[in-house]
Amino acid sequence: MVNLMRVDERLLHGQVAVTWISNVNATSILIANDEVMENEMAKMALKMAKPSGMKLAIRSIEEGAALLNDPRSQNIPIFVIVKTIQDAVRLCQKTDAVKKVNIGGVKKKEGSKLIAAAVHVNEEDLQSLKELAELVEEVEFRMVPSDSARTLDEVLKSY
Repeated sequence: MVNLMRVDERLLHGQVAVTWISNVNATSILIANDEVMENEMAKMALKMAKPSGMKLAIRSIEEGAALLNDPRSQNIPIFVIVKTIQDAVRLCQKTDAVKKVNIGGVKKKEGSKLIAAAVHVNEEDLQSLKELAELVEEVEFRMVPSDSARTLDEVLKSY
């Protein structure tokens, strides 16, 4: 079962490994991203960032969905991390295992606007966020668990 999906362009790093893992109460981490699957150095770095005692699976979006749809995953508390909002949409289109998505780190890019702490979106991202909201029960924005969560509607009012 997926306890939480987080969108974070840095994927697994100190903040996620320390604060989110303990807050999410997961025993396993699934990193789903097509680019990482083809980058051995990135996979090695992610494995080194994994907290001890946690299981880690690094999969493509397609393979990640298959893992989440496997009946054996239903009793395992999983923290899913994807790199982009578009990755989140693609994964959620292939599985109904994800109910709650945290948007935590989207880098600034050409034509983007800051809508929440460390979340820069452009028009494509905005459309993807709206699509994501249709696929899951909740989309929230916050960097760390101790921050107050903001809903998509709250964030879009400031856009």
